[in-house]
Amino acid sequence: MESMNKVPSKIIEIETSIKLFEYLKRKSVIDDGMYNFCINKLLNKIEIEKSKINEEYINNIDNYKLLT
Repeated sequence: MESMNKVPSKIIEIETSIKLFEYLKRKSVIDDGMYNFCINKLLNKIEIEKSKINEEYINNIDNYKLLT
């Protein structure tokens, strides 16, 4: 049950990228089309990463590197 609280660093990196695109859209640096394209790509990456998660993946410490 404890392993349910772990979030792989790749997913955190992707979510951080999504936040960056939200900021860029708010500041009108990118248009809606580019925003939607990039967000859809990132959401697909998150789904791929989530599908990889199994017991072996959860127990591999390399999947939880510190983000710098």
